[in-house]
Amino acid sequence: MGQNKILLIIIILLGLVAGYFYYTEAAGEPDPPIPLPIDIEKDDLKSAANINLDFSVFENETYKTLIQFGESPVKPGNTGKTNVFAPIE
Repeated sequence: MGQNKILLIIIILLGLVAGYFYYTEAAGEPDPPIPLPIDIEKDDLKSAANINLDFSVFENETYKTLIQFGESPVKPGNTGKTNVFAPIE
């Protein structure tokens, strides 16, 4: 019985040592942080002032022939349970 306890302790210690070495090798060195670009402006909305949107797609004949299916706005129905914590019947 004494040898079994010693063998069990040795196996546990070897497992802990192997786990420690595996964890320290797997973690490795962390990646260095990515430096921020130097030309960052404090107000990023200035760059949005130069955006040009093309709305000509809404005047396309294919777009104008699209039709809507279903009701709009969607009318909510009576779905689900009134008490979500009640047992399922």
